[in-house]
Amino acid sequence: MATLVNAPAKSQVQAQGLLAELRPYRFEDQLHLIRAYRRFLDGSLCELLCQESVRLSTVAPDRAVESAELAVVIADLLKDCGSLDCRRIYQLRGYAWAHDGNARRVLGDLRNADESFMIAESWWEAGVAGVGDLLGYEPLILDHKASLRIAQRRFPEAFEMLDRIFAIHMGTCREDLRDCHLAGRALIKKAIGYAEMGEPEQAIRFLHQAEGLVDARRDPRLFLCLRHNLLCSLTNVEQYGEALLMLPEIEALCRELGNPLDLLHVRWSAGRIAAGIGRVEEARELFQELRQEFAARGLGYDAALITLDLSALYAQAGALAEVKKLSLEIAQIFHAQDVPREALAALLFFQKAVERERATAQLTREIGAFLEQLRSDPGLRFERIR
Repeated sequence: MATLVNAPAKSQVQAQGLLAELRPYRFEDQLHLIRAYRRFLDGSLCELLCQESVRLSTVAPDRAVESAELAVVIADLLKDCGSLDCRRIYQLRGYAWAHDGNARRVLGDLRNADESFMIAESWWEAGVAGVGDLLGYEPLILDHKASLRIAQRRFPEAFEMLDRIFAIHMGTCREDLRDCHLAGRALIKKAIGYAEMGEPEQAIRFLHQAEGLVDARRDPRLFLCLRHNLLCSLTNVEQYGEALLMLPEIEALCRELGNPLDLLHVRWSAGRIAAGIGRVEEARELFQELRQEFAARGLGYDAALITLDLSALYAQAGALAEVKKLSLEIAQIFHAQDVPREALAALLFFQKAVERERATAQLTREIGAFLEQLRSDPGLRFERIR
């Protein structure tokens, strides 16, 4: 059985070699190898698999879950030993289970993610009792759990965890600039929570605070996340002038660092900004292009939301025949997908308003805002808009 957790550089190099051994095999065979050969029961390999899970979560969520599961198996098979080493192993188990929960959260499996975090918390409490956080895992475990609480819309709990992370890192920020950066990351996540709650003004406040802490050279992807979320929040509160000034920088960052979907969402904001400052034809062209691109990628819900943005422009111009045509297209998109009942209720209300020629630009935007919020809050109920 393995004997060391959080080992020095030599052990980390060995862990890279072990991971390279596992990579060519299918997941089921990787599990067999870990259970059959003692050399794979290595704390550094467990940590490395957790890091792999985080990396994969943005590109291949199913593989992120597999990587976290391998880490959990290794941690659970590590042999109990002396009292202090046992505490380290318990903390490693908490760390691995937290990564399993995080990967399942990204995959959308919130129920099993919650169960993984319950197991993680049990091991963590046993590991820190009387000795504290020996391995420096606590902030990252809290960070993953806060992401789950935001996904579950349990915002007060998420904000309490993020405040704890912020306090931990700011306490050593002067000695280690990396901790300043991590404190900024906690603020960005808090801002995302407020944006999910429909409070973009609060989101803007925390994002501006984070700007003074995040190191773009250390983590350019996080810096892109900060700037992109700030752009979206400014657009939502109709601060179009400031948002317009940010667009060229963010588009350039997306092309350099982001994935294709990032750029599509930035272009969506660009369309809303163009509409907000009166460049209607430019906005129409962007919305037409984007809804086709989202539909081609199988992202029907996004295509429907952009179609509503386009409908609002036609309603504003009094082109009700176009609005009616677009409402039928939205209906086709929704009926082809497994959308929530409340989304269908909102669409039916909108279609009736179109038939009665009462589909104003304001109503169209309100329906769109409801459908956008429904995606992050499936328990939301549609109430008829006056």
